[in-house]
Amino acid sequence: MDSKVCSLLPFELLEEILCKVPTKSLIRLKLTCKQWLALFKDKRFIYKHLALLQEHIIRTNHIHMVRIINPVNGAISSLSLPHEFELKSEIHAMIHCDGLMLCILEVGPVALWNPCLQKVRWIKPLISSYPGCYIYGIGYDGLSRDGYKFLRFVNGVFTTNEYSNTGLDKPEVYIYDFKLDSWKIIKVSLDWHVVSRCRSVSLEGYMYWVAKWNRKRDMFIQCFNFSTETFEPLCSLPFDYGEDDVVDLSGFKGDNLSLLHQSKETSKIEVWVTNKVKNGASTSWTKFFSVTDHLLVLRSVDNFANPVHFIDKNNKIVVCCEELVADRNNVAVNIYLIGEGEIIRQAEIERHQRGFSWPFVSGYAYLPSLVPVPT
Repeated sequence: MDSKVCSLLPFELLEEILCKVPTKSLIRLKLTCKQWLALFKDKRFIYKHLALLQEHIIRTNHIHMVRIINPVNGAISSLSLPHEFELKSEIHAMIHCDGLMLCILEVGPVALWNPCLQKVRWIKPLISSYPGCYIYGIGYDGLSRDGYKFLRFVNGVFTTNEYSNTGLDKPEVYIYDFKLDSWKIIKVSLDWHVVSRCRSVSLEGYMYWVAKWNRKRDMFIQCFNFSTETFEPLCSLPFDYGEDDVVDLSGFKGDNLSLLHQSKETSKIEVWVTNKVKNGASTSWTKFFSVTDHLLVLRSVDNFANPVHFIDKNNKIVVCCEELVADRNNVAVNIYLIGEGEIIRQAEIERHQRGFSWPFVSGYAYLPSLVPVPT
């Protein structure tokens, strides 16, 4: 847009227009004038813009390359991980929150990274250990949208308490406050454990996991409230969960949860959404849609990556998953767009040798945002 035309527009209208501009373009426009630069740094505008963004898929690999895929138009952009990662161990897993990726490495510190801004902050854990024993989360205190915190704790299946007599004594939750640059340790009693093969999700400042009671078969959604710094069981799963079933947890329309389930026995895919989640609390699920397509098997081999899904702005289901190709030596990473009762579109975005997947997920739902990495 011509700068003279821009200057004739009321600034409120200009702000509404810029709110709908992709993040990558806003970054290129930040040097247009001081007024725009100030706007793009304004917390109110940043979170207003964030609320209008469409989810993308982000993937990393063993050579520190990053791919960001827009599943709506098929656009793919590639970039390198920041050079700070080059001398570190590989990324074990990531958790998304407001366009920030919490990166858990195989060994060493944890990183908070904004891929769009290419900014990183490193946090050295109080104690070091193999990440497979620990569960991680990220969120923020309800009093301050940018008051980000992250936590980690030993998964309940490895702990000792009144419900279980194996593992570690006195489980502790470690909470790091980015603003205060400080740690807090809370002792807890865990009568449940996180189902680690099911994806976790950060939503509206809360952290959610698929969990199972230690002494019962029941599975449920476990929540961590960063304001009260407490665990709060949310609700049971809306289906019977088989050991070989595929389950993926995601966010939906900003403040609800979405749960994808594919039965190993029937191959039927169902997607459920919660009723309004307010202050981390919800009591019921509604089936969003179901589809039976025996050609789409989300995970048929143990070392295949876990799928990722989300519901787009048009209420279509986006699924990114790995599938064995015809030669049975290679694996394709495919993105599906699924409507009620049918698969609308399929696109292959990557291919690699069988048995290789890094990290062990198909990717992550990701919002390319202007949210700064807290300093």
